[in-house]
Amino acid sequence: MKPRRVYRFGAFQLDAAAKVLLRDGQPVRLARKAVETLLVLVENAGQVVTKEELLAAVWPGRIVDEANLAQNVAVVRKALGAGRGEPGYIETFPGRGYRILGPVVATELSCDGFSDSGERERSRRRPMFVLLAAAGVIAISAIAVWRGGGSRVRTEVPHRIPVARQAGKEYQPVVSPDGAKVAYVWEKPGGGPGGIWVRESLDRPPRRIGGEGGDFSSPAWSPDGRRLAYLRFQGSTGALVLASLDTSAERILCPVFPSRYGLPNRHLDWSPDGEWLAVDDAESLHQALGIFLVSATTGQRRRLTQTENLYIGDVDPRFSPDGRSVSFIRVFHRAHQELFVVGIEGGVPRQLTFDGKQISGQDWDRDGQSLVFGSDRTGEFRLWRIGLTAKGGKQPTPTGIYGDFPIQLSLARREPVLVYSVLQHDLNIWSLDLAAGSTAQRWRQMVASPGQDASPQYSPDGKRICFRSDRSGEEQLWVADVERGNPVQVTRGALWPSVGRWSPTGRAIVFNNARTGEIYLAEEDPGGQWQVRSLGAAGYHPVFSPDGQWIYAGTMSAVVRLPVRGGTAAQVAPVRGISLDVSKDGRYIYFVREATDTVLWRAEVATGRLEKVLEGLLAYCSSCWALTTRGIYFLGARQGSGSRQRLLFHDFATGRDNLILEYPEPLSPIGSGPFSLSPDGRHLLCVRVDPSNSDVFRVDPFP
Repeated sequence: MKPRRVYRFGAFQLDAAAKVLLRDGQPVRLARKAVETLLVLVENAGQVVTKEELLAAVWPGRIVDEANLAQNVAVVRKALGAGRGEPGYIETFPGRGYRILGPVVATELSCDGFSDSGERERSRRRPMFVLLAAAGVIAISAIAVWRGGGSRVRTEVPHRIPVARQAGKEYQPVVSPDGAKVAYVWEKPGGGPGGIWVRESLDRPPRRIGGEGGDFSSPAWSPDGRRLAYLRFQGSTGALVLASLDTSAERILCPVFPSRYGLPNRHLDWSPDGEWLAVDDAESLHQALGIFLVSATTGQRRRLTQTENLYIGDVDPRFSPDGRSVSFIRVFHRAHQELFVVGIEGGVPRQLTFDGKQISGQDWDRDGQSLVFGSDRTGEFRLWRIGLTAKGGKQPTPTGIYGDFPIQLSLARREPVLVYSVLQHDLNIWSLDLAAGSTAQRWRQMVASPGQDASPQYSPDGKRICFRSDRSGEEQLWVADVERGNPVQVTRGALWPSVGRWSPTGRAIVFNNARTGEIYLAEEDPGGQWQVRSLGAAGYHPVFSPDGQWIYAGTMSAVVRLPVRGGTAAQVAPVRGISLDVSKDGRYIYFVREATDTVLWRAEVATGRLEKVLEGLLAYCSSCWALTTRGIYFLGARQGSGSRQRLLFHDFATGRDNLILEYPEPLSPIGSGPFSLSPDGRHLLCVRVDPSNSDVFRVDPFP
């Protein structure tokens, strides 16, 4: 059998075939792409591997941003922990690439670890050489073959050029109908408010359109390419604005719901005849978002779609090339969106996708017969094409554009031009020392991975953290030691766990399936293994009572409690409740009534009496708060900003909201919470977003 190659450097071994990294014989948890990045560097130890060579080797035949490579290198560096000059230290050569320091020893082993003669295969040092001489050509001209459902689809990798590479983030790109100009949102370094910018040609610098007050979002071109529409949020108000490209003069067309923050979508589109704008909007905090048609002349509007308030709603509208239909994304859950289309006269929308995955953006092909959309339907984000006239449930076909994060896109109506950006968004879990002095000393990173890590909860003894992560490829619950880390996976399979809440003993965790509402209990045996079973009941964001005998949960019509050992649910309060917690004395249940609600309520368990506790929660971050005996820590919007937040403490004794600190960076609310206070009251677990960049790229022609 073919021998296996293992690379040894310092305390590490890297199995090239299995793509497994060991430290002192113990596996090091790394995402596959991170291991593949390390493997290319190790195979060429002592030599500089260019960025182009790495991109072509790790993502063959795909278009990905350099930021994905930089993130992989950062993850590998953290895992290796090598100091300057030590084996495994990765050097950066700005503008060129990376080099890993040796010595690296390549060892070949037979599959059973012995040679045919029975003797162990001897290690031998081999010279490292560059295997990727033609990688730069491959990155542009390679052909990727995708297999799915028994079919073979040839996917040509198109050529791309950067449109905007300014410092900070450029996102929500939209190309003009003739394919000549690109508008986008630019958020400067430091997390300041984003503005609308236009790049009219590659030989001219971008320029800002419209005013500078507030947060800007979702540019959309008029059919003649002479005007832009966009959303502007200022404090508690929002507006749909029209602006001339020639003069930048603004006209407010109509008010809109004052926030879309946390939804990675472009929320606006202009019809081909210029008569209508399609916008996702809501008429109150308690409504799911829906698609509305707004007259470009009068600002009058009519509702086009409506869904259950249980969901976040309908977003990302796009007019078909003939103007007769509108496609949109229905957001059922933070990790579950589907693609729909509806006629401009209304009616029941037609569902196009049934994947149960994320969809980050979408637009129509020029012929109006298909849609291109970004989705992680096969594990990583990619652009896909789906036909609208096909019968028999034809599956989407892939394009050659990939990303490690959600992809936002726009297609020109009259030319084969695509513009897109990859929206980097890496959530990690941090601990805030509430007693420390300076802000810099207060934060300590607790849980981090290349995936999304969120919804942390301290165990009752404060020694472990339960959290939700997609590091395994899908969202699951994990438990990690506060001091040593060592994360252990608790759930597996298609359970779609919500927040995991500890039992008083610290030996069980209750959660619900975020899609079906079914409540599950994960129990830890003496050997540290977790067993998961259904409780045969449904509800949202379940939590244990202080005595461990009951589980409280929210439903669409009531807050209920269930006996842990089985039995009939009993009503506690006759109102919908989500994001629950219980006071230490078991007297009150605290909860939010809607996902977009900014009010925290409580119900007395004995009587069901309702009482408003505080106002000012962050919309869409219904669980970004932590209950104490003295009050509540919570995340609120920064005054006058639609994207920045601050951490406050609501004091029960005085009724005042006291500022703890300005949050370090904007936090996308959906799926981030809840916060969790340590048993000693000193540390607060929070979710933060790693600093990142995103650039806008142009693909011309887009096949």
